[in-house]
Amino acid sequence: MSKQGPSNRPVRALKAGGPPALITAGIAIASTGIAGQGLENETRPIATAVASVLGIDPQFGPLLLLGITVLILPVAVVMPGLFETGRA
Repeated sequence: MSKQGPSNRPVRALKAGGPPALITAGIAIASTGIAGQGLENETRPIATAVASVLGIDPQFGPLLLLGITVLILPVAVVMPGLFETGRA
């Protein structure tokens, strides 16, 4: 049985939720143009598509992705298995 103690939970949450949170934050920040025009051109369609799918004004796409980023880590703390792959 794997170690599920309180000290293991934050480490497991960061390992499970950290990469998706960083990827989502990277896309959100790049789509604002802060990181340069070239990256904005590549990532803006992703942010606007996510907003459009959820029925939100596409200009709020980067803000929506940042909000999703903020939610990923708390969810990973509560349910780290949701983000883990390859576990039985």
